[in-house]
Amino acid sequence: MNLPAFQDWVFRSIAVAGAAAACVRLCPAGSRVRFGRVLQVVPVVAFALLISLGAGFAFPLPGLEMKAPAILAQWAAAAGNRVAPLLIRVSVVVTGILLLRTLVGGLLVTKLVRHSRPLRGRAWRRLLDDCRQSLGLRGNVRLMLAGQGFVPSATGLFRRTVLLPDEALQWTSAHRRLVLMHELGHFRRGDLWTHALGQIACALHWFNPFVWMLHRHLAAEREFACDALVVSRGAAPEDYATLLWRMGIAAQGPRFAAVAHLAMAAPGRGKLEQRVRRILAPVREPGLWMRAADSALCCGVAVLLLACASLKPVILQTFLGAAPWTAQEIGARLSADPFPGEH
Repeated sequence: MNLPAFQDWVFRSIAVAGAAAACVRLCPAGSRVRFGRVLQVVPVVAFALLISLGAGFAFPLPGLEMKAPAILAQWAAAAGNRVAPLLIRVSVVVTGILLLRTLVGGLLVTKLVRHSRPLRGRAWRRLLDDCRQSLGLRGNVRLMLAGQGFVPSATGLFRRTVLLPDEALQWTSAHRRLVLMHELGHFRRGDLWTHALGQIACALHWFNPFVWMLHRHLAAEREFACDALVVSRGAAPEDYATLLWRMGIAAQGPRFAAVAHLAMAAPGRGKLEQRVRRILAPVREPGLWMRAADSALCCGVAVLLLACASLKPVILQTFLGAAPWTAQEIGARLSADPFPGEH
């Protein structure tokens, strides 16, 4: 990758992630229920486009040219042929470190699952089948005991597994149902796949703060969505909020492996407080027209992000942005006749 291609890639990365972050941040707090699909679909579309940019599958279109700031020309002139290769190497190294971190986290979770004990019993199997039927979830799901104090978590892209603490054996039937509904909700929504998509996008575009912002936003929204899913299936908001708060206070587990599984109540009282407030807040289900508007807005934003990914930056060659003169050019200009037509 040469310097112009690297500039185009950085510019389009910031354009796509910045536009997506602006869309989700500008959504009013009171409209989060009505436009919940936008808040969850827009980051996923942005991650897919960013990964395609990083893999070289998306190219800028000359027909969609955009004037870039002159500072890019100054940076290009200063970078020359020495700094650009260094920047590219640094980007590759940091991307490799972040991808390795994700891989190690996945291996830790795989080891954790391997050392966990299968949870058997007719009552658990009956409850699991009932929750799957209520959510319309197909396929097999394993229940495993991961140890004392472990926070219930969903893991497994291909072999779906719910990890539970040993204390689950003493839980009441209502307690078990709330936990299983939440974790199975992640599988129904495909949250583990979108989580992996975000991890790869953050690794490829580690220099872009908007990508990390979208990743954190989507992590919060997926938990809000699963909480709303549990409440919509008949759970009492007060009981579910109390259970969630207690689990968050007693949260334990391998932090480094958190990149490969979704915990029901991750540590952090600020996040838990937001979830509890939204669970206890009165919810008004959106009507048919509002859902149609939500879907139309998703399509519009997706087209906008696709256009941002296809932009081709054109650097204005102004006096401040032009490349500096060489010594030969300076000598030729000084020795030139200022009045060539008067001799």
